[in-house]
Amino acid sequence: MSRDIGAYFRFTPVEAYLYLGLGVWAVWAARRRTRTSVLALACVGLISFAWALSPWMGLPALVVRAMGPQQPLDLLIRELVAIWGIGTAVKAVVDWRQSHRSTIS
Repeated sequence: MSRDIGAYFRFTPVEAYLYLGLGVWAVWAARRRTRTSVLALACVGLISFAWALSPWMGLPALVVRAMGPQQPLDLLIRELVAIWGIGTAVKAVVDWRQSHRSTIS
């Protein structure tokens, strides 16, 4: 049973390229200014959240077939990525505001 991990993670080529693109974009943005990295984190979070909700959003059949079947573990991972991305972006903005206030005061 433990050797069947591949049964839980079956990515279609479209999913693989989307994950690769989001990952490369996030790494690129992390090496830029804080504003760019926060924007990238928020976008990755929102994209992951929308992707996790895609089975219930009524997407066209062509998109659903290209994305492949949605497994519960896939949805959970996308929701966790969404929470992480949006939460980290909000924390970065709050930290920036606190440091900006302490500089002004």
